[in-house]
Amino acid sequence: MSKPSNKIIIIAPAFPYRGGIAATSDRLAKAYMDRGDEVEIWTYKLLYPKVLFPGKSQFLDLTKHVAPEGVRIFRKISTINPFNWIRVGRQLKKAQPDKVIIRYWLPFLGPSLGTILRFGKRKSSNFVGLIDNVIPHEKRPGDDSLSKYFYKHLNGFLVMAKKGIINLKERFQILENVRYSPHPLFDIYGQQLSKNEAAQYLKLDPHKRYILSFGLIRKYKGLDWLIQAFAEFSKDHPEHHLIIAGECYDDWTIYQSLIDEKGIVDRIIHFDHFIPDQEVKYYFSVADFLALTYRTATQSGVTQIAYAMHLPILVTDVGDLAEMVPNDKVGLVVKPTIKEIENGLNILSDQENLNRFRAGIQEEKKRFEWDTLCDNLDAL
Repeated sequence: MSKPSNKIIIIAPAFPYRGGIAATSDRLAKAYMDRGDEVEIWTYKLLYPKVLFPGKSQFLDLTKHVAPEGVRIFRKISTINPFNWIRVGRQLKKAQPDKVIIRYWLPFLGPSLGTILRFGKRKSSNFVGLIDNVIPHEKRPGDDSLSKYFYKHLNGFLVMAKKGIINLKERFQILENVRYSPHPLFDIYGQQLSKNEAAQYLKLDPHKRYILSFGLIRKYKGLDWLIQAFAEFSKDHPEHHLIIAGECYDDWTIYQSLIDEKGIVDRIIHFDHFIPDQEVKYYFSVADFLALTYRTATQSGVTQIAYAMHLPILVTDVGDLAEMVPNDKVGLVVKPTIKEIENGLNILSDQENLNRFRAGIQEEKKRFEWDTLCDNLDAL
């Protein structure tokens, strides 16, 4: 017997916004639609004011991307207009959804989302926060107060890192209606390709070996550690190159100075732009493995692209990364030091290890089905 259809509203970045949160919000809507639910995404007409946004654009290039088929997306919310918050809240109340799922990752969003929920509440309201970061990576004064204002309007909390449960308990005294569910697979970027095809597209030599650093570049992600570890590693591995793919939200000269100082300019391949959806598969198909050398983390959606593409992973032992990447099964977990990262690069350079880790990925990725996330959200 099939379950009755529910009306679900997801409040989140979505198409045409770019980035992992928007992409997975679109994918979550599709997962619920596949279960027979009626779904709408209410997204932002203004998310970050230009003065607060460090990147080149918040939006996808519409010449290269199309809206997700069948997903109803409405651009409604301005994060800086209190009158808009009240209006959207009243619209939410009038819509009478069975469940509202709200993506939250930054305290800046607390006032707008908290007010929308305050004015959108009915007796039967079920507001569930899908919390990417309980505590932001880059902390600012007032963060806790802004988050508290949002959290107090929620009926349930789903975190995608186990550390989030601890943070909710210790930082915000939230003990009930909290569930953990791991970040699902990023299975939206197509199938893994042959290395030759990927190398041809990226204009790389298919006979070289490549380590991949992927995603927006920010200080907490530890690219400087990876560059320094790679510089030592490459002395004995001249066939390896490091691909750095992603827009830099920091000062790139910091990283370029390291590359110059270490004398590895000819070993670094830098793609300094946001990687369009249709190109992601080429980077993950040409690489031997992915390296995420974070200083701090909760979890990372980039690991879930690697799982979908059967690419072994090196991570530092911070946040929930060790939970996402079981050590010596799908890759390696190393201490967050330059020396240990170098040791990890050495182990992952061995082809037998890579073959073993790829076999482990085939089994391990079953943990990250989208239905698991939906089931956990439905339980709140």
